[in-house]
Amino acid sequence: MIYTSVDIGSHSIKIVVALKNNDKFHVLASTKVKSRGIKKGFIKDYDLALETLRDAITNINKDLNIEIKEVLLNFPLFSANSSIETSEISTDNIVTGKHIKELVNKTVKENISHDLEVLYIEPIVFETDSGVQVVDPKGLTTSSLEVRCAVATIEKEFLYQYLKLFQDAGLEVVDVTYGVVGDYFENHNEDTDSKLGVLVNLGYGKTEIAVFNKGILLKGSYIPIGSSKIDKDISYIYKVDRKYANALKENFAVASSSYADQNDITEVIDVSGNEIKVNQFEVSQIIEARLLQIIKSVKNEINNLTNREIGYIIITGGITNLVGFPSLLEQEFSCDKIVSNIITVGARSNIYSASLGLIKYYDAKMEFRDIKRTMLSDEEIKELTTKKKEVSKEHNLVEKFKTYLESN
Repeated sequence: MIYTSVDIGSHSIKIVVALKNNDKFHVLASTKVKSRGIKKGFIKDYDLALETLRDAITNINKDLNIEIKEVLLNFPLFSANSSIETSEISTDNIVTGKHIKELVNKTVKENISHDLEVLYIEPIVFETDSGVQVVDPKGLTTSSLEVRCAVATIEKEFLYQYLKLFQDAGLEVVDVTYGVVGDYFENHNEDTDSKLGVLVNLGYGKTEIAVFNKGILLKGSYIPIGSSKIDKDISYIYKVDRKYANALKENFAVASSSYADQNDITEVIDVSGNEIKVNQFEVSQIIEARLLQIIKSVKNEINNLTNREIGYIIITGGITNLVGFPSLLEQEFSCDKIVSNIITVGARSNIYSASLGLIKYYDAKMEFRDIKRTMLSDEEIKELTTKKKEVSKEHNLVEKFKTYLESN
């Protein structure tokens, strides 16, 4: 199975193409293109946003030497309140994935208004005709099957602007869900799947916060502040252009000043054209102060979302790549703390958390429903693997050396 996942952020558009083989996922291609026309999840300039999306998909197509046509979409989180909906169907005695698909579709049809679009639906528990409750009913014998699902929706008008963007870029959106669901799937474990906790994506323009209970999305919201504030802080303090400020943040500074080297100094050009010296310790203090403020705001928003004690917090986003970030959480959270650390070959950065996770989530969802779904035809897959082997052979040092010996 081959899947393509797209994550549209305020700072960049990320795309990941992955192959599932023997229950493992292998990244075939990934790209990141600076966003234009998008701010805090909203499409502000449609033409610029479309141009950026086309640039990103062109990068992927060139890398793979085929044309991607179908994708999964990570949708930005503004608010999410999962309602619990139920439905029931008659079965043919033995439950299969076909019954689960039918039951989920019926749940949407019977309970969700036509002016809303379902972005997330997850079965919580199934009940047979004898009253037995199970998480996975496949293989059981029953004359009827009832389900309780967590369902989150959004107004169609808002979603359709995104779908039109993809359509105009020549892409079909096969499935769409909240990016935080992908984030959770990329960073969860057996322990988080048994507890109530929080997933935080500290993005560039905003920070998304979602409450999960035993792996089920319950509710979510966002705070309108992200790592772009750090760029503004650095730009203001040192009087440098925002691009230099961003470079200092991502390539020179660390998240916690306790990890910084006071003797490490770099030079940049300020807005007046003067060369100035920047100390790693000092610029890291600026970053640390802003991150601590954001983390405090996250904690306040968590308290607004739930009054229950959380068992864990998972935090991801590009800024969490910075050295020393995990130590900042110690001051505010006593629960288990998981900072994303993506080491997947081909996508070694936390910016790909949602894209990688959505692929795994979608694959698990299809498998649970006994649906085999790939986004490339057999011919395209054959063409892709053939070209990948040719590229691999071309760039293999041993093969290059053999070619050199043969030609000399």
